[in-house]
Amino acid sequence: MTMFGTLQKNGTLTNVREIPQSTFANCPFFIMVPEHYREDGTCKCNDPEHRKMMMKEWGYRKSSFVKAGIIPREVISRKPKKIC
Repeated sequence: MTMFGTLQKNGTLTNVREIPQSTFANCPFFIMVPEHYREDGTCKCNDPEHRKMMMKEWGYRKSSFVKAGIIPREVISRKPKKIC
């Protein structure tokens, strides 16, 4: 079990949330940020809005999600190669 919370100046821990390590292991990227997980323990990698945040703030790319099998390859748009 991994415990997360907010450490106050007086040394007390508030907003405590305990997450089993197996929950992190079920995420394709093993992300250890409590906000990345729903209350039922599933990760938000398959949530389109959360993925946008992951790419903008955490530096993930669409190709990362394709490699992890979260989104299909055809979602990645590429310019077609010129054939002479």
